[in-house]
Amino acid sequence: MDPIPAGRDSTSSPSSKQELSYSSNLKPNQVGETVLYGIPIVSLVIDGQERLCLAQISNTLLKNYSYNEIHNRRVALGITCVQCTPVQLEILRRAGAMPISSRRCGMITKREAERLCKSFLGAHSPPKLPENFAFDVSHECAWGSRGNFIPARYNSSRAKCIKCSYCNMYFSPNKFIFHSHRTPESKYTQPDAANFNSWRRHLKLSDKNAPTDILHAWEDVKAMFNGGSRKRTLPGSGSASNAFFPALTKIFNNKIMNK
Repeated sequence: MDPIPAGRDSTSSPSSKQELSYSSNLKPNQVGETVLYGIPIVSLVIDGQERLCLAQISNTLLKNYSYNEIHNRRVALGITCVQCTPVQLEILRRAGAMPISSRRCGMITKREAERLCKSFLGAHSPPKLPENFAFDVSHECAWGSRGNFIPARYNSSRAKCIKCSYCNMYFSPNKFIFHSHRTPESKYTQPDAANFNSWRRHLKLSDKNAPTDILHAWEDVKAMFNGGSRKRTLPGSGSASNAFFPALTKIFNNKIMNK
């Protein structure tokens, strides 16, 4: 049997084909149970997808983190909650996922739950991410700009990890969105006020058709240093770990093997 790739564990989500096959057998409002990191979490089928109760996850697996930390991390990961209907909420109450006094509940998919929990509870001592991997990113603030976001250099919220493609200078993410170059095809866009976290909204992958693994890895990168006072521990010499970016490590290794 092939070994599990670095950074993946037994909670890793199935392939998209398996998910499609599984979802075809699900019934609306069907109650189930999923085990995440050894803790049973109630699931409910909503719009053909098995979704988990975010409040239950927050009160069990992530009970040591504040509401704001979990909310900020969820937003940075690009995870959107689907709100239950009154009928669905009552089903969750009877299943023990929500207290009787609860008035609403947000639901997220199993994969989203795995990504959210892994961002807080991931492995502690993985090897480093390859130094020469970079995301091709761009923004449209002011005249806009384009650059290479180097995850291995992103070891703090103010790390100068983006190299501008026009002037080759390095910037931190929150400074890069205020750095622009006027080109013949660029259009001026009024930038936001100086909000240090707004870069996560404005900085995007240049490739609009990037593979799913890259998209997920990019959302994971944006989640770093965005969870309140508890910053994620980065092992080694201050570089980001490939347990947090399993897709990137796999892609990098494939490139090496194909050379």
